[in-house]
Amino acid sequence: MSYNSSVVVLQRHIDSPKNPHLKALLRLRERRVREREGRFLVEGAREVGRALSASPRILEALLCPERFTPEAKKIAAAVTAANCRVLYWVSKEAFDRLSLRQRPDGIAVVLPTWAWSRKLGNLETRDDTLLLILHGLEKPGNIGALLRTADAVGASAVVLTGGGTDLFNPNVVRASTGSLFTTKTLHATPDEARAYVERTGLGLIAATPEGPMSHWDADYGGPTAIVLGSEDEGLDSQWLDAAPIRVHIPMLGTADSLNVATAGAVLLYEAIRQRTKIARHAFHPR
Repeated sequence: MSYNSSVVVLQRHIDSPKNPHLKALLRLRERRVREREGRFLVEGAREVGRALSASPRILEALLCPERFTPEAKKIAAAVTAANCRVLYWVSKEAFDRLSLRQRPDGIAVVLPTWAWSRKLGNLETRDDTLLLILHGLEKPGNIGALLRTADAVGASAVVLTGGGTDLFNPNVVRASTGSLFTTKTLHATPDEARAYVERTGLGLIAATPEGPMSHWDADYGGPTAIVLGSEDEGLDSQWLDAAPIRVHIPMLGTADSLNVATAGAVLLYEAIRQRTKIARHAFHPR
């Protein structure tokens, strides 16, 4: 097996699961370490491949040929041909300790974090804007799943407000299947987000179990912002008061609520259903 390593400045080996550098990488699972060092770990061929499409600066690559799947082998070649500066060849035992997966595929990279809190005021609003606002979500799997859904429906951006998980949590990266790198994602205070919605004239739709309207009765046809609250507490009174439209998702069984990632998918796809229907009518009027 050979790779184009002409742009790799330094190559090293990590054979032991107790390697000091490996231990340093394991500490990137902690938010305070990621924030202090300004870097995070991305594991998996699909996720690394999507990261490559965004042309990031790869700080380190960690490759374990013993674990390669066919896809991982292709992505590994792309990594070594990209702007990687440090390459580690990692033993199976060492990579298994690094991995958070039951079936690791032998590829991971370390990327620099980026400033994701500076662009909300510059976000352009158009007639087809579809904004997803997530207030105070804490579970990284839910955030990652919502990034994946937002990517799937072509949402204009995702805005995170309040406290909660940071974007670079490894479970956000994994649950998003790399959509973290393909979806415009911003951070703002709740006041900043509400001011932006008001200033740009977006129709604000809040999801709440107490909403007086079923989610399919709301109008998502124009520029729209959908806001979802935290898993445990939902939306606070400030968001509910700011939203002229408050919707609930009908529950016909014994369950009285949906996982927030599922609820977000239901609303986003209702928006796409309505917009597709409008577009079809515009091109094929009766």
